[in-house]
Amino acid sequence: MKVRYIPAGITLMAGAITSLICLMRNLDVMYSLEVLLVVLIVFLYIGIKTQKIIVNVMHEQKMQEEDMIRLAEFREAERLRKQLAGIDDTEETEDAEEDSDEEEKAAEE
Repeated sequence: MKVRYIPAGITLMAGAITSLICLMRNLDVMYSLEVLLVVLIVFLYIGIKTQKIIVNVMHEQKMQEEDMIRLAEFREAERLRKQLAGIDDTEETEDAEEDSDEEEKAAEE
């Protein structure tokens, strides 16, 4: 999405509407130009603020998506690590149980 055109688009629409209103009301040319200048400046400011808000929202959304992807990748890596370690853990837990039984017998003696 091209957000760089937002301020210009908002400003042009406001200018066109202001010009049409001034023409319909048959206002003086100098007064119409003064009103148009003020409207263009105000709506340019509104357009710039709108552009910044949209860019920030898009950036936050992108960061959340990247965090979700990282979290999913981390969970998948942990699942695979546990799955691979699950095969080795059964052997290690049996060895650990035998060691702890031997330690308990030695402590009793």
